[in-house]
Amino acid sequence: MAIAVRVNFEKQLRQLQDDTLLLGSLAHQAVTRSVKALVEGDVALARTVIAEDIGVNRLHYDVEMSCYGLLATEQPVARDLRTIVSALSIASDLERIGDHGKRIARIMLRMTERPQPIPLGDIPYMADRALDMLGRALQAVAQHDVELARALCRDDDTVDALYKQTFNITLSHMLDKPQLIASGTHLIQIAHELERVGDRATNVAERVIYSATGALVDLNV
Repeated sequence: MAIAVRVNFEKQLRQLQDDTLLLGSLAHQAVTRSVKALVEGDVALARTVIAEDIGVNRLHYDVEMSCYGLLATEQPVARDLRTIVSALSIASDLERIGDHGKRIARIMLRMTERPQPIPLGDIPYMADRALDMLGRALQAVAQHDVELARALCRDDDTVDALYKQTFNITLSHMLDKPQLIASGTHLIQIAHELERVGDRATNVAERVIYSATGALVDLNV
């Protein structure tokens, strides 16, 4: 009987991980599409990102309720408890990454209302780096890979540096041409959203480490 209970519990844990990874895939897609909409001026795609955020929110709710259900009914201990608690935290960060994608899409739409062309600069590259971090964070979740999780901190420094560089260059454009102040402000907001994607990917990596080792670490130090 005890073996059957354990088998069922492990099946639920696997389903929890699968749902968490699906949530991560949807969040990754939201950011990817929003940046694509920005680069290509695709208003329809931006609106699709905004509309599909409801699916991200719904799945986040489902993952959260699964975690609460497992905590209440299975009373897990040790690593099992850490796995479920970590899934709660990871799901929250992934849902917020989806929100970053939605916000980028909304900012892009505001930029199209009164077009004032401004160079995107390092925004596409910054997005690539942040999304690569997210992809590897999800890989670390799938493989319970502590070393891969630890390696993310180096890339977060790169994303942070790109944000500062984008801020400074965009500000110089705004000072040189005051008519670019509105579009420049929007661009800086987008860069900030991408910087937060990198931060949240690092948060996910930290929870992978906690789940595996029990150690709470700060990879941003």
